[in-house]
Amino acid sequence: MINIKSNFLCTISCIGILFSCASAKRIAVEPNTGGMLEKTDSLYKEIQRLGLEYTQKSNVPGVAVAVIENGRVAWIQCIGYADVASKKPVTNQTIFNVGSVSKVVAAWGFMQLTEKKLVKLDDPVNQYLTRWKLPQSSFDISKVTLRRILSHTAGLSVHGYGGSEQGAKLLSLEESLSGKTKRNRESVSVIMEPGTKWKYSGGGYTLAQLLLEERTKENFAEYMKKHVFKPLGLNQSNYEWTEEMKANSATAYDTLGKPIKNRIFTEQAAAGLQTTILDFARFAELSITADPKELNKVLKPETIRLMEQRVQPGSSEGESGLGYRFFNLENLQTVGHTGENDGWCASMFLHMPTKSGLVILCNGSNWKDDMRNPMYAAWAKSILRKLGKG
Repeated sequence: MINIKSNFLCTISCIGILFSCASAKRIAVEPNTGGMLEKTDSLYKEIQRLGLEYTQKSNVPGVAVAVIENGRVAWIQCIGYADVASKKPVTNQTIFNVGSVSKVVAAWGFMQLTEKKLVKLDDPVNQYLTRWKLPQSSFDISKVTLRRILSHTAGLSVHGYGGSEQGAKLLSLEESLSGKTKRNRESVSVIMEPGTKWKYSGGGYTLAQLLLEERTKENFAEYMKKHVFKPLGLNQSNYEWTEEMKANSATAYDTLGKPIKNRIFTEQAAAGLQTTILDFARFAELSITADPKELNKVLKPETIRLMEQRVQPGSSEGESGLGYRFFNLENLQTVGHTGENDGWCASMFLHMPTKSGLVILCNGSNWKDDMRNPMYAAWAKSILRKLGKG
């Protein structure tokens, strides 16, 4: 009698090695190398070990990991299955949803509004809106600005969103802002004095999405594709699930390892980005280098550097720049973002002093902190060793 479990684990291990993708120069990664990579990098081996171990013992079938060194992608690993039933492997072309990491990318679009002089960072947002306005509050709504929205210091409600199953009819932005979402039925409103405390608000990013549409007269997803993704060469990134992307998408899996339908979002800026490890590693590179030649006039380097600076006040819950969040884990100060939607998990951590980065994308609800931390810890320790602190 064949041991089915052992066969499956062996298969996933082989696929994990077979489809590990590496790059020594920039982002030109060859997919599906067709054999075991000769790699002596100790971090590479540790990430591979952790990825194989986790995909074998959990209900998270696949993971894609990119490591950046000296401002460029050093290597990418693609481990496990994009779809278990068809034994479709994860590759560097596999599409993942990235949850709340969507916010840091959306922030590039929002900051374009300031460079185009369509919005001022510290003007009251309500003055720009006509389709929907912040309701009156006992707190001062005129202090709700784009700077505070992007840094989670605007005092706004609605932590996050659950989305809808692919194929469902979506709410309008106005309906979502008014609290007609199934998950929490909470409207976006000012619930504390703006500028007094850091409080995470996905609702703020939905408000910023409306702001962009009002000021540009363009659909948010189309605007991002035209003015951010295309100029940067991020051709496999989109805030909508196109038919082409569905064909290349990983399958999402719940905590029991059961496949679930992809989630779609009215609140695209907050949670609706789809991308590949290649595209998102490229975005991470640009976040580190802010090279004006490669930015292709999407943003000025000084704008990106402004986004990566802390906005006060913080709180015991967190602190942010404009889109980017700050983390102090394993005694390493990093900037980036994390995100989880049903069936998905993603992370981007950047260490600016050494121009290093770690990007993780996966297709399971079980990933979250118990897996992100070991991979992050391995990467963080490698940075600390370079700094003579580990």
